[in-house]
Amino acid sequence: MPDFFEFPPTRSNRTKWALEELGVDYTSRMIDLMKGEQHSQEYKSVHPLGIVPVYRTDEYTMVESVAIVLHVLDEHPEKGLAPAIGSPERGQYYQWCVFASSELDPALSDVMIHSMHLPEEKRVPEIAQRGRERFAARGAMLSKALDGRNYLLGSEFSGADIAIGYCCNWAAYTGLIEDHPTLVDYYERLQQRPAFQKAFAK
Repeated sequence: MPDFFEFPPTRSNRTKWALEELGVDYTSRMIDLMKGEQHSQEYKSVHPLGIVPVYRTDEYTMVESVAIVLHVLDEHPEKGLAPAIGSPERGQYYQWCVFASSELDPALSDVMIHSMHLPEEKRVPEIAQRGRERFAARGAMLSKALDGRNYLLGSEFSGADIAIGYCCNWAAYTGLIEDHPTLVDYYERLQQRPAFQKAFAK
């Protein structure tokens, strides 16, 4: 059975959501970041950077939440959560999954760290503001892509919605999603999925 190294509510929730959508069995290995367990030599042998998530099977070990999502969904094509390789839809699927990690995650991280998590004296307001501006532009782009659609690829839910949906969860936490009604509606739909509820259960 695969080992899944996680600590909510980090980006490990993104991977956990995909695993719950697939209904695969895995062993949860909690790495308490608040207690510093990520710095142990034991965990550094799993992930040298001491971060989560990590997904480890008998055949391979993977890091990076979006990469794991892409791979595990391809391992279960019967679930229909990833478009056919080579199709136009597959291109859009890749686009939004990469967009989540390369465009949304950094902007959201800047806002969270420099307006919520760091002690007041260590916060840099300019970094937080830059993150807000970056998210505003990217949120508008997403809203346009979702106009008239239930999901990013159309009427059917896919792994792209897992990748972006996690960012919507993060945007709700930071208060940034409220300026984008289309994203609010989209996120509300995603929250109704049983796999989402399992992944984000408190």
